[in-house]
Amino acid sequence: MENIKTIIARFPEISRLEIETIIAHVLRISREAVLISPDRQLAPRQIGRIEKLIARRQSGEPLAYLTGHKEFYGLDFTVNRHVLVPRPETELMIDEVLTLAKKVVPSAIIDVGTGSGCIAITLAKRLGSKIIAIDISKRALATAQKNAELNGVDGHLEFIHGSLLRPLLETGRLSRDARLVISANLPYLTPAQIAASPSIRHEPYLALESGTDGLRHYRQLFKQIKDAGLSDFVILCEIDDTQGAAMRDLIAIELPQTRFEIKQDLGHYDRLAIIHSN
Repeated sequence: MENIKTIIARFPEISRLEIETIIAHVLRISREAVLISPDRQLAPRQIGRIEKLIARRQSGEPLAYLTGHKEFYGLDFTVNRHVLVPRPETELMIDEVLTLAKKVVPSAIIDVGTGSGCIAITLAKRLGSKIIAIDISKRALATAQKNAELNGVDGHLEFIHGSLLRPLLETGRLSRDARLVISANLPYLTPAQIAASPSIRHEPYLALESGTDGLRHYRQLFKQIKDAGLSDFVILCEIDDTQGAAMRDLIAIELPQTRFEIKQDLGHYDRLAIIHSN
């Protein structure tokens, strides 16, 4: 029989943090418990499960898919192959919406492309407000609904299936003068970027790819807003760090009367485009 220490030593190519997390997941103990018990003996069945998960990690599969969980803004989220793994840089979106909420009282906060629900659920938890969460993937919505229940905010969220704002616009739920805060972490990568990034190939293509310039989904969202004549809004869009200038050009075409700013993440990369209607 092997112990925790010898298992870790067998896989030096896997970071110690990741392998300890995998062992903790299989043994159903905390990572701290792994750290303080390196001589704990492992059963053959446990070793087999650990080895299978390590093999998946070696193939590039995200650690969060192996454990089924990812922390975001201090909350725990279930993740699976139907949703993107929440990223630390997306926490900037939360910070900015929370700041906005101190200045204005929106008629509605809408999270389009909600995925795992990490943005909508975190906002509901922090604000105590009702959040509308929309996604085109029914499987993603099912995951988000589960996460809302796990975090105790399912009563504060309305989950809607559809493309961007279309289900709200088609049912007449958004008046032209409604004061809206719209968070949008939409797909923003090109097929070439995805092909060049093996680490993200295990995540859902639907949630990654957005045409040859990576802005197809944002172009659709802005067109919906323009065609509907919405006049009082703030839109927060997560972008790739190379898209600042292209996003500025797109907004000048689709939403020319708005104010536009770019916020950088903690790594000093352009990460958030914020569009103000006035």
